[in-house]
Amino acid sequence: MSIELAFVIGMIVLLVLAIKFRLNAFISLLATAVVIGLLSRMDTVDIIKTITEGFGSTVSSIGIVIIFGVMLGKYLEDSGGAHKMALGAVRMVGEKNSSIAMAISGYLVSIPVFSDVGYVILAPFAKAISQKTKIPMAVLGVSLSAGLLATHVYVPPTPGPLAAAGMLGIDIGRAILYGSFAAIFMTFFGWAFAQFYLAKKGDVFKPEFEESVTEDNLSEQDLPGMFASIFPLLLPMFLILLNTTSKAILPKESTFVKMMSFIGDSNIALAIGVIACVVLLGKRLGKEKVLKVMDRSLSEAGSIIFITAAGGALGAILKSSGAGTAMAEAVMNSGLPFILIPFAIAALLKIIQGSGTVAVVTAATLTAPLAQQLGIDPILIFLATGAGARSFCHVNDSYFWVYTKMSGFDMKTGLSTLSLSNPFMALGGLLATYIVSLWV
Repeated sequence: MSIELAFVIGMIVLLVLAIKFRLNAFISLLATAVVIGLLSRMDTVDIIKTITEGFGSTVSSIGIVIIFGVMLGKYLEDSGGAHKMALGAVRMVGEKNSSIAMAISGYLVSIPVFSDVGYVILAPFAKAISQKTKIPMAVLGVSLSAGLLATHVYVPPTPGPLAAAGMLGIDIGRAILYGSFAAIFMTFFGWAFAQFYLAKKGDVFKPEFEESVTEDNLSEQDLPGMFASIFPLLLPMFLILLNTTSKAILPKESTFVKMMSFIGDSNIALAIGVIACVVLLGKRLGKEKVLKVMDRSLSEAGSIIFITAAGGALGAILKSSGAGTAMAEAVMNSGLPFILIPFAIAALLKIIQGSGTVAVVTAATLTAPLAQQLGIDPILIFLATGAGARSFCHVNDSYFWVYTKMSGFDMKTGLSTLSLSNPFMALGGLLATYIVSLWV
């Protein structure tokens, strides 16, 4: 059997297991790795060895980062820090521009906090603003979603882009820089759809229920200060970026470079961010809550690490079997713009199985050989997969139901607002990818 056919059959197996049988992505990815290995006529002992080595190398490279990233997000979520950042964004632009504030809030909050959780936290706030300003909830909800979903697929330490950067061998600091840039375009396109299309619909997309929201929802007396809320998020990102920048402009023997190589390492930087959270927000949470958040974070991070590592195992099989190289050669001979390949794969996975994280990780795994075989900068694949992972959010995505239920919308309204906004967001990501391709 040809390598290309083995790859195609493997992808069919992955989709059938994940969609029809609803198997966990971890099991589906490992099973796919075994199938491709067997169909490629790899020795069974080599298949097992390759899978375990790919799994282990992935865990060693990003496992600790994911743990601290999840922990940082949980502290900001439980302490009210994420809500405080949203209030600050509204104050910065004014209530009349609340849709912009929602987009900015989502952009910031979804870096440390999962997009689903971010919407749960901020939806009551958006509804309160909607009642006060008479801005339709659909406009605020989609604007908020634009920011949340953009950084969810683009900016580490969010697990999806973090894992994709690891798969592609991209420096985390570089991924943050370019991912943040692309997320701005994606957020803007989503916000523009809400502001210039949904806003003209008036009350067409009216919530099914009108909850009475009092001014207490906007009260800040129970929230931490802005510095305590945003500093633990910005500190690790600053350290990681400073590490990347210092290595680029200073001699390797420099004392500063050596110091930053330690504290600016993504593992250490995020650990410092978690410590900053405990120091600044721990008193508000209480000792018992601080410990509970740690335990819960470890539990939730485990499943993310396992799925990501399974993607690493599949990537190792693709490399060893030659399937990745064969795919890259097929792309070279197809005449298609290379950047549309990772975009299309991520888009297809997103539409079919629903998870943006799985779409980003799997697409990065499958297209990683393109970077070497075609001699292109892997950051372009990173950005294209992120754009594809925002192709369409619908009924098989947990975020879709969080959005509809928390906003008071039915399924039809969710499809007419959130789902329809996603293709525009994907176009924003593709535009950013094209712009970056002009200088890398």
